[in-house]
Amino acid sequence: MNRLVLNIILRLGRYAVLPVVALAFVILAIWLLAMDRYTIAVLATAPIVFSMVLGALALAIGLLLLPSRKHRDFEADEETAPGLWAIWKELDPSFVRSRRTLLIDTRFNASIGEVSRYAGLFGQHVTMTVGLPMLIVLDEPAVRAIIAHEVAHAELRHTSGAVNLADFIAASENVFLYANPERTITGRILRVLLHSMLERLEREYRALSRENELHADLGSAARVGRTEAARALVLMEACGTRLTDLVYSPLEKEVLGAINAPRPPFERIFKQLADIWAPEPIAAAAKAGLTGEHEPDSTHPPFAKRLANLGYDEIPEIDEISTSAIDQLLSRDAARDIATLFDAEWTKTAQAWVTIGR
Repeated sequence: MNRLVLNIILRLGRYAVLPVVALAFVILAIWLLAMDRYTIAVLATAPIVFSMVLGALALAIGLLLLPSRKHRDFEADEETAPGLWAIWKELDPSFVRSRRTLLIDTRFNASIGEVSRYAGLFGQHVTMTVGLPMLIVLDEPAVRAIIAHEVAHAELRHTSGAVNLADFIAASENVFLYANPERTITGRILRVLLHSMLERLEREYRALSRENELHADLGSAARVGRTEAARALVLMEACGTRLTDLVYSPLEKEVLGAINAPRPPFERIFKQLADIWAPEPIAAAAKAGLTGEHEPDSTHPPFAKRLANLGYDEIPEIDEISTSAIDQLLSRDAARDIATLFDAEWTKTAQAWVTIGR
């Protein structure tokens, strides 16, 4: 039964609630038909039947009709990010068959997803999100390999499986924003219905996502070569560690004791690029990632397993980074303006936080 439910959600995403609603109404119809012959039994079961039907309706409304939380990322057109769009078009043979959106956010990561409106009746909308820190810290070949990885996700239909599962989980959690379990009866009923199922689905999502990452790594290697795919993995692991050590961790400590908002993150990243790229610390960070403890709740496999999947038992020798991808993949104005925009938003949030903490 659990596997059947999972397969339905993988196929339909949030629309998997529709069979539940249909089943609830079938039970209601049978209950009404039995009223004349088994009146006492029907009246005795009325609270159960009505609660089940109302719960199914509330769940359907919550999953299908409530507004989704809007992204606050920067949407980049072809004039803003000509290099990123060119790489995406080159690596994705299905590019012309669906609508596309390119977003730039503040994470050191990249992702791709499909949105199927009205159960996919009106086609797919593909969205790729690329993190600005990644564009600043990595070079063009590494970013190219990462985009190849995301394109492989789409080609292997991971975006219609894992993304549907993530969509169902996100939509279910979205319900509780409008039906607080602590304040509403509907929220309490939905929490009972969803709580244990969401825990199982999140475990399934993590397992499926890790498996998909390994397949996408192989897809990236097929497009850009095994060496470039492995290099991108090493640089993501090592540069992510260097970013945390040199920028994010010190910044977090400064915010905790600050009277005014400190210098924002992207300004710091640009000023510390040489330190982030230093060969010896990069090598040490990659080696530490190879033997370090893996986060059990991560949606990505261990770094060592991903390298082994590409045929490497140890850290391969890689070319050093000498130029930032942002200068080649974004227009000159966009490279400056997006970083300034994100820093301004961060400063505004940080200033409000430190003001409250005074």
